Amino acid sequence: MRPAPDNARACAPPAEELRASIPYVRGRRTANNATLELAARLTTAGLVDGFGALKAEVNVHGDGLVNLGPIPADAVHRLATLLANGLCAELGHLAAHDEAA
Repeated sequence: MRPAPDNARACAPPAEELRASIPYVRGRRTANNATLELAARLTTAGLVDGFGALKAEVNVHGDGLVNLGPIPADAVHRLATLLANGLCAELGHLAAHDEAA
C-alpha cells in the first residue's frame, strides 16, 4: 500500500494549464487505472448509480486524482457500511490467523 499523499498536494487544483516540466501523463494513467478499478468495484457492490460523476484527473503537480463528484447521501451511507463491513471482516480474518499461529 502506498503512503498517503500530503494534503497540500492531494488538494491542489486540477491542471488546466500544462507545463512541459511536469509528467502529467503518468499521473493521469495512475488516476485512470484507479478510477476504472473503483468503478468496477462500485458496480459489483450495486453503487454505480450514486457515482455517475466519477472521473480521473491530474493536479497541477502531475499527481493522479480520482474525482468522485457529488455523491448522494444514501450512496455515501451504503459505501460507508460496505467499508465498515469489509474492515470488520478483515480484522476478524487477522484475529483468526493470529489465534491459529
